[in-house]
Amino acid sequence: MTGFRLADAVADVYGDRRLEVVLRRLLRHTARLTGSAAGSVSLVDAHAGRYTKAAEYGAFCRLGDSFPLDEGATGRAFGCRRPVVIPEYSQLRSGHLAGDDPARRGAAAAVPIWWRGEVIAVSVIFAPDDRTVRDLDELEALTQAAAAAIVRSGRLAAPLSNDESGRTLLTHRERDVLLLLRHGLTYREIANRLGLSPKTVDKHVGAIMRKTGTSNRTAAVVTALDNGWIA
Repeated sequence: MTGFRLADAVADVYGDRRLEVVLRRLLRHTARLTGSAAGSVSLVDAHAGRYTKAAEYGAFCRLGDSFPLDEGATGRAFGCRRPVVIPEYSQLRSGHLAGDDPARRGAAAAVPIWWRGEVIAVSVIFAPDDRTVRDLDELEALTQAAAAAIVRSGRLAAPLSNDESGRTLLTHRERDVLLLLRHGLTYREIANRLGLSPKTVDKHVGAIMRKTGTSNRTAAVVTALDNGWIA
């Protein structure tokens, strides 16, 4: 969008670290960047399997209410662990906009906000322009600017901790695979050690990278070690 500068927007979003201010500024700059008609930000409590609407603009998104993590655009982004575009919001199962809300018409985009390998919040925009639907990179960078303020606010329903968050997130088998990855074993060697097929090991590694918010096995191991998720 003409006149939009990502660096300036991020600096403004984080200029005041109070959560309410950060989220309002995030939504304002999101609207400028995307041309969206409305939007919302929800805080995620993965341990309870729910999320809570924390901020909104341009539409009534049932602010303050809590919903299961398999509902709505927020649930879609949380489940995919990546930004998602919904071509027709009105067709989304368990959407939370009123049936006559103009924001229901057209596409929606949902962008997860990460902290230490966990999705802690999701920003949803309604009726963005076509360019936003084609290219989410700048929107994702802007949205992530709110992560530190969310954590510092203490508003997360289940505070992150080195001892609990990753250990709960990863299954016992995934931690077994991580430990062997740490020692440099190949997928076939891990499969032989654990009595699995290489294809199953590959699926476990994919799940590990999604849960740690990393893009390769080395980064996944480093993230798990840094957070104390594996010995």
